[in-house]
Amino acid sequence: WSEGLKPEVPVGYDLKGNSVPVYVYPEKASGGLFATVEDIATFAAAGMTKYTLTGQEILTAQSINELYKPVVGLNGYYSFVSDSYGFGHFIESLSNGYKAVWHGGQGHGWMTHFHSVPETGDGIVILTNSQRSWPLIAYILNDWAQWSGFTSVGMGKITTGIKLLWVIVGLFLLIFAWQVFRLGQGFISGSRQFAPLFRRSRNLWLVQCIISIVLLIILLWSLTRDYLFIFSVFPVASIWLMFSISLLALILLLSAIFPMVEE
Repeated sequence: WSEGLKPEVPVGYDLKGNSVPVYVYPEKASGGLFATVEDIATFAAAGMTKYTLTGQEILTAQSINELYKPVVGLNGYYSFVSDSYGFGHFIESLSNGYKAVWHGGQGHGWMTHFHSVPETGDGIVILTNSQRSWPLIAYILNDWAQWSGFTSVGMGKITTGIKLLWVIVGLFLLIFAWQVFRLGQGFISGSRQFAPLFRRSRNLWLVQCIISIVLLIILLWSLTRDYLFIFSVFPVASIWLMFSISLLALILLLSAIFPMVEE
């Protein structure tokens, strides 16, 4: 990095949407390298066995294939979007039988990704100046995959995760609405009263209190974290998830405090 870079490095934005000035890392490798779309596209193209610029190849096809041999198995969330890891690349098998390789990077205020299919010469580079970009990257990759002639790539599963998370949020909100309706009915009929230690409902009271306390502890713990992976991958849906969980915790607590004292 230097002050003379043209065009200038764009301002980044963190998970909360706050602007982040350019951060210059002391190291020159991971996090410390600044590059343009063209730079990274050239790098990705040089790692393709079907390289179009004859006479400008960096590695032989045999050496490139050695790079993409699985070396390390994957655990955790990366195992959902890739099959293995080679020498510097995530590796996955596509539905059309070809192999895709990819890598990404993120820092405070930016996220990047490149994906390529070395055997066909297809590739894409995505640079963003926001830490809320995983959904955008996933949707772009899905469109690129379909345009390139194969159904999807592993990173595209993020879009499925987003849909599932919205279903969970919707379910939590429905449960909350149903319980509010039941509480309202109980208050109107007089069957619910302030009696937190009512003998007949003591076991239910205990269960509701424990669940409510656990949910509140999870929420408070999440709010005190500077960074959580779920907030980066699902920046909007995760906020609604926390909101729906807080409503659930509240309604469970109210249900415990105002039990049914009459049938």
